[in-house]
Amino acid sequence: MGSNYGQIGNIFFFIFLSFFLFLGYLLFLPFLKVIILSILITIIFYPVKKRLDHKLKSTLLSSLVSTAIVFMFIIVPSIVLIAFFTNQVISLYPVIIQAISEGHSIEYYINQIPVLSSIHKIFLQSLQTLHIDLDLNTVLKNLLSNVANFLIDQGKSLFLNITFLIIGIGIMLVTIFFLFKDGETLYERVLKLIPLPEKDKNFLLSKTYTAIQGVVLGSVLTAIAQGILSFIGYFTAGLEFSLFWAFITFIAAFLPIGGASLVWVPIAIYLFISKGYITGFLFALWGTFVISLVDNIIKPVVIGDKTNIHPVILFFAILGGLNLFGFIGIFLAPIVIVLIDNMLYLYAERFSSQD
Repeated sequence: MGSNYGQIGNIFFFIFLSFFLFLGYLLFLPFLKVIILSILITIIFYPVKKRLDHKLKSTLLSSLVSTAIVFMFIIVPSIVLIAFFTNQVISLYPVIIQAISEGHSIEYYINQIPVLSSIHKIFLQSLQTLHIDLDLNTVLKNLLSNVANFLIDQGKSLFLNITFLIIGIGIMLVTIFFLFKDGETLYERVLKLIPLPEKDKNFLLSKTYTAIQGVVLGSVLTAIAQGILSFIGYFTAGLEFSLFWAFITFIAAFLPIGGASLVWVPIAIYLFISKGYITGFLFALWGTFVISLVDNIIKPVVIGDKTNIHPVILFFAILGGLNLFGFIGIFLAPIVIVLIDNMLYLYAERFSSQD
């Protein structure tokens, strides 16, 4: 009887626990992205905080200084960049639409390059064989219009609601401060809740922690470097809205397949057409041996062997993360994949040892 009573009690306990955990999830849901982003920033800057601990001899003071560093070097520049990007999109949108509607069609520009012209003809012949009628100019116009409208809506929703922006920044700073101050205590509490042997828990959390630092920091540093180098190339080549395209290159750099080349290669083709073969060729050299090459320098140094996730898996994970979480999904997707990889490793270790 006592055994049955204990089992019933366990069932009720887990039902109530699940119910209140779900309620807690709903309570934190409006701030979930801010909290996750705060955790990621704290993990990246935690080594800086630990160094300040040794110098300042005060956890409270080092947490305040670390939070101030994050505010000055991460949050403020991000706000300025997003504001500038939104303004550039609003300025660029009518220019693109006017160029497409009043200027030459996309087929005209494609036919200026022999290789693309041949591919275009084969593509059109294939469509005719399948009885498919496709107007590339209309498709491109609609695509650019939808992308620009999306970017403008995102920018307006962020900057028109100044109150929400200020509250979000305030919540992030407070969260980051307390994570700096009480991060180790929270880490110990989470460690105790995981029902695994001590060795497995330490492996899971330490590997995940180092992977987060490596993957996120490596991706961010690479994206920043490629964004700056691409801006130098765009500006030197005389490309209009150089900062805008540099920002787009910065975003594309997070994709493990294609990356920054998804932006600078089409721009190189455009420069071949609009600025001449010499400008296009020189920029293509800059893109190949400078913009893209930096990816092969920074990531191996920063990430190293912290994770060996296949690029194809990361590519689809990041696209799914963007769809599910928005921009923050760029950072969350690799972390989720690293967690899954570590859990599968533990699963294989435990079951193979039992065998």
